Amino acid sequence: MLLYVLGLVPLWLVWRWYRERERVDNKGQKYVYITGCDTGFGNLLAKHLDQLGFRVIAGCYTEKGEDELKKSASDKLTTVHLDVSDSASVSKAADYIKTLVGQKGLWAVVNNAGISVPSGPTDWLTIEDYKLMLSVNLCGVIDVTLSVLPLIKMARGRVVNVASVFGRITPFGGPYCVSKYGVEGFNDSLRLNMKPFGVKVACIEPGFFKTHVTDVVVMENGLKKLWDRLPQEVKDDYGQSFLELSMVQLSQRFRLLTDGNLMKVVGCMEHAISAVHPRLRYSPGWDANIFIGYTRPSHAWREALSLPAVVSSHLTLTCAVTVASLAAVLWYIRDSYLVEAFHQKHVFITGCDSGFGNLLARQLDGRGFRVIAACLTEKGSADLAAAASSRLKTFLMDVTDSASIRGAAEFVSREVGEQGLWGLVNNAGRSVPIGPLDWMQLEDFTKVLDVNLTGVIDVTLQFLPLLKKGRGRVVNVSSILGRLSIIGGGYCPSKYGVEAFSDSLRRNMREFGVSVSIVEPGFFKTNVTRLDLIEADLRRLWSRLPQGVRDSYGPAYFDDYVKAQAFSMGILSSPDLSKVTWCMEHALAAHFPRTRYSAGWDAKLLWIPLSYLPSFVSDFFVSLLLPSPACNIN
Repeated sequence: MLLYVLGLVPLWLVWRWYRERERVDNKGQKYVYITGCDTGFGNLLAKHLDQLGFRVIAGCYTEKGEDELKKSASDKLTTVHLDVSDSASVSKAADYIKTLVGQKGLWAVVNNAGISVPSGPTDWLTIEDYKLMLSVNLCGVIDVTLSVLPLIKMARGRVVNVASVFGRITPFGGPYCVSKYGVEGFNDSLRLNMKPFGVKVACIEPGFFKTHVTDVVVMENGLKKLWDRLPQEVKDDYGQSFLELSMVQLSQRFRLLTDGNLMKVVGCMEHAISAVHPRLRYSPGWDANIFIGYTRPSHAWREALSLPAVVSSHLTLTCAVTVASLAAVLWYIRDSYLVEAFHQKHVFITGCDSGFGNLLARQLDGRGFRVIAACLTEKGSADLAAAASSRLKTFLMDVTDSASIRGAAEFVSREVGEQGLWGLVNNAGRSVPIGPLDWMQLEDFTKVLDVNLTGVIDVTLQFLPLLKKGRGRVVNVSSILGRLSIIGGGYCPSKYGVEAFSDSLRRNMREFGVSVSIVEPGFFKTNVTRLDLIEADLRRLWSRLPQGVRDSYGPAYFDDYVKAQAFSMGILSSPDLSKVTWCMEHALAAHFPRTRYSAGWDAKLLWIPLSYLPSFVSDFFVSLLLPSPACNIN
């Protein structure tokens, strides 16, 4: 049977090769808008598409970039000044493009603009470093896409988002991986939302290539600037030779890994634009294929399960079951060891007004921990204090306000003294606005990103010195929607970003004795999933839509969407919040905390398995949960 299956593989490869050869026609009437065309991939793609006959609109950040590109291209190519981090610049460029393309619409937008510095160990960075890169690499992608999405829908065109292999794995610290994880989340929700309208969305995930983003001199200078501004105690933690060794390793590895043939990436971009049947994802570069293979464990176990040797012998099967059972018992025993002296350990928790944070604060207080609970409102603070012991202390804090966080860090520092902070639980979060992406504006995304992602990063960075002093724990509450993007809005990109930040933080802090755990709950009945709040915000989004967009969805779509959402939430949402708080408590109290915790039957049995399957499978399943727009062309 295995041989028959293997025999189908070459046939499938031939069929895919033949199918992907077909190209769209009338290239001379198709407009393609590319960001980041001053240098690198964007510059080469603009010239390449111009030679193929497309009408290229090249977004450049500098006048020099515009002038040099015009000199090396035909008269058909148009340039436009663009700063993707400036909404006014993005809107101005979109207005110009609208007058240029007219009723034909825009065939494709390529979100290529990006930056890579500052990058370095997490505790070398500030929240401003993260905000700078997120404003370009993530919010810039979202803003540009939303600005031209009506034109893309008009032409039933393409969106090509340039992520990175580091949107799948986080081998180093800093905001780059966080931003690219966010792009992956946005890309997947956009693909689901736009499929009924005939818009195809592709994601490019390059490995290391020789561009300005991977310029060794730029990276070394960036590291040097970060090092120079560090407090002396942080430098002492790393050692005086750390910077020099890091720069030597950086130079060696970049020269070993970077590929000078940018056409490998540009060829993927061009295929996503010109092929009748583009792929959902492209991974150019030998290193990208290795890294992405590493991030897909499902392939390994599928291959292992297909080996006939596993089932060919009862003895082999018996031995395998015995070893697995023994490993499970040993894992359970190891997992049950707890740290001592809870009453001497301080834990700071955000988002304690209600939900997981409120329950965890009371739960840990009952176990003897010295809990400091951050609440957004005075009522939440008073109610929690009344329900807990005198050990528990509350503090009013807004995770979107750096000054508020700084005040909390100073308060906690006085409380913990030289002992340091044992635990930080980043639990505060919000879900709305959520809904179809073309119902939203950039501000709708940033409302969620500011709390769920930037807030987590800011709180962690300001409390990190106390955690290093106490050799403590960081527990970041992500979501199963940080693995699988099934709804539009800022929620999924923010949780994808939390996953990346947590992974890089865990690797950076391991040497300092700080453990980092991620909690990935499924659907639970909290304020984040309150249907009345979600429906009210959806109604707000629907009421402000242009009539043309409403017509494309149909008059009944809003009511159908709300009903489908209520039905799904009713089946999936669990009222037992202790399933999540147990995971949080274990991450704080266990001698050997896990790297990841998945809470809820839906997380374990549905969403995580689905996240390992090919995108077209997960897309099909998710599409069954929501209604189709009136103009569904599929």
